[in-house]
Amino acid sequence: MNKVRIFISDHNLMVREALVALLREVDDFEIVGEDSTSDDTVVKVKKRHPDIVLLESMLPMFTDFDTIRLIHASVPNTRVIVMASSLKQQDVRQALQCGSAGYILKTAPFSELVDAIKSVCKGGFFLGSEIKTEIIENFLRQSEEKPVHNKYNLLTKREKEVFRVIISGHSINEVAEILNISPKTVAKHRASLMEKLEIYNVASLVRYAIKTGMIAN
Repeated sequence: MNKVRIFISDHNLMVREALVALLREVDDFEIVGEDSTSDDTVVKVKKRHPDIVLLESMLPMFTDFDTIRLIHASVPNTRVIVMASSLKQQDVRQALQCGSAGYILKTAPFSELVDAIKSVCKGGFFLGSEIKTEIIENFLRQSEEKPVHNKYNLLTKREKEVFRVIISGHSINEVAEILNISPKTVAKHRASLMEKLEIYNVASLVRYAIKTGMIAN
């Protein structure tokens, strides 16, 4: 079984060293790099293609939202988990809209971080236990996208199949295996359906599916 390749981005050296030491003790985890600034993080992530980036929310240089967008655009198979110092509902919402797959507080127990990495690595999404149920529910009710209810009919049969498997929480490679097509073809269909729906990240696809009744809230 391939190890989960993890990149750590945090301005605090002590935090990075502690995370490296703890994560190396977990079976199937491998640390492939670390950095203290957002711009260098983006450069290194592009080169190393980790499975997971643990991203501090207060890095120097870019905002965490810009960093998430840059990583999501340049290395779409790499998934980002934001490690935040405080909980603000609008920050959670914006991070997920930018392409983050997870959001936890830095005060969370280490076991929760491990759960987050394992869940996100399997194609799911993860919100820390500190994020209350009402925040999640309120987030799912809100949508800043343009009305796209009728645009689903613009998708081809194969794009609809890719759409439904993606919103079930599967990675590109898993979608390819399920539909018996290549990962490159999945990525092409995903880009096409996102363009048609005018939705550009998986979190927003999930919200669209909930809003239109394709999956239950």
